[in-house]
Amino acid sequence: MTELIFKKVAEILSEIIDRDPEDIGLDTALTTGNGIMAIDVAKLVIECEKKFKITIHDEDVHTFTTVNDVVEHVERTRSER
Repeated sequence: MTELIFKKVAEILSEIIDRDPEDIGLDTALTTGNGIMAIDVAKLVIECEKKFKITIHDEDVHTFTTVNDVVEHVERTRSER
């Protein structure tokens, strides 16, 4: 399941920051060094909430430092339903 979630998260992020999804890995940092601004993370969260039909709380968003953090949170939240 994680692989499917990762592919979708990478696809969403790649559209937001206009990069090839192949350039995004689980260890990709959500930082300006990778061209990812805070607004981009906010857009990613909104799109993940829509796509996966979950709620991601603001206090959780602040803990996301890599793509893997987002993937793990989505997976955990979906399994709690």
